[in-house]
Amino acid sequence: MRTFLFLLAACAPKVAPEAPVAPAPAPVYVPKPPETLAPRPFSPPTVAWGKVGGAQLAVVENHEVPFVTVEFQFPVRSTANPLDRAGLAEATMDMLNEGAGKRSALEISAELLRLGASLSTGSGVDGSSASVTCLRDRLEPTLDVLADVLIRPTFPADEWERRRALWIDGIEEGRNDPSVIASRVMNKRLWGDRYYGKEATPTTLKRIKVKEMVAWHKANLTLSGALVLVGGDVTLAEVEPLLAKRFAGMNRPAPAVEPAPLPPAPPEKATVYLVDKPGSAQSVVRASVYLGKPTDPDFPSLVVANMAMGGQFASRINMNLREQKGYTYGARTSVSYDLAGVSWSFSSGIHTEKTGPALEALFAELRAVETDRPLTDKEVAQGVGSLVGGWPLRFESPDYLLGQLDVMRTYGLPDTWVSGYLARTGSVTAAGAQAAWTSRVHADRLTFVVVGDAAVVRPDLERQGLSVVLVDVDGNAIGVK
Repeated sequence: MRTFLFLLAACAPKVAPEAPVAPAPAPVYVPKPPETLAPRPFSPPTVAWGKVGGAQLAVVENHEVPFVTVEFQFPVRSTANPLDRAGLAEATMDMLNEGAGKRSALEISAELLRLGASLSTGSGVDGSSASVTCLRDRLEPTLDVLADVLIRPTFPADEWERRRALWIDGIEEGRNDPSVIASRVMNKRLWGDRYYGKEATPTTLKRIKVKEMVAWHKANLTLSGALVLVGGDVTLAEVEPLLAKRFAGMNRPAPAVEPAPLPPAPPEKATVYLVDKPGSAQSVVRASVYLGKPTDPDFPSLVVANMAMGGQFASRINMNLREQKGYTYGARTSVSYDLAGVSWSFSSGIHTEKTGPALEALFAELRAVETDRPLTDKEVAQGVGSLVGGWPLRFESPDYLLGQLDVMRTYGLPDTWVSGYLARTGSVTAAGAQAAWTSRVHADRLTFVVVGDAAVVRPDLERQGLSVVLVDVDGNAIGVK
């Protein structure tokens, strides 16, 4: 019987087993990005105003850490010297802490070290300054050192010989640095012998005598017309009498202030000043043009437009030259201002053999935004976000607001320059950014400096129809007297 049943089972037709039913896929969790929060209202810190002699005093409190910064800003500029003494203002400000009162340079350094304080002095094309930073409980002895430095410098001749030798060595060293060369040549070609072009040379430095520094100091470092900036763990009521007690000796008549320089006129045709560096692996490339005032109504729109074009990593110019074509590790543009006005600049280090193609790509981007690729809402929104998103964080340190007060005074900016920043920048539209950019930045009116291998890069530049002028490391045209 068992055999019969087995045979029946063996002869039965084969039935395919049912396929296992696949389990239903588990739902995939896709996190929902958080909604963008509305901008929080922000007001800059309060400024308390007072007086120190003939100088305005501005105090910005920050009691989170026990530090205090005191800075004297003087309207006298580094260009306030004869051309044959270029460097006199910088030399004088540099020498202030090389001996003052009863202390030598080493004793000043030792005293600052003992106090845990820092001191800096300097002069630039738009003003001169001296500042100290210290712990709150060391403020009075630190101010004593600053008072000696500002009021009673001794200008020891041996220290000047040492500082001058180091300065001249630095200038000579810079003649072999492509970045330094590019800056010097740009200053020379834009300004000639005025403003940025009025630079110290070994020849002018060798002419400067100690007695000339003494005279410059007496004539120019006065409280009249100065701005004293104080920030940190201190109040106006506390610091005002401390400053008045120590700096009354600086209350002399104000010096004559140079008129603001006129901006350089752009060339009629894009011009490249080429410095030959045979065998260079890369070219240092700079471009610049002046184009208005920071008080112009469309200045915020220009700044935002620049962010989209070249002011950040994801900008058009950097994405093209770096990410798409691999010509450079980075290419950036910037908008800045000085006493001459607003300037736009381009800066990059570019592989030597790609220098010509890189400039061609740059020109293509600058022309495309005027024609078939106008700025988009997304690009402008990203530019606005980059500018305003982290702006409140800058006020974590009082130094930022103090610096802005000096900027406002130096460049004649309105009282709302800081308080109105978020509203001005946040209201920029794509149409406004496009109009500001295309009305100001023109590819054919740029001044370029290229420091690189002329034999490699010059043919490509001339093929593009650019005006190429071969110059030396000081910006003088070669073969032209």
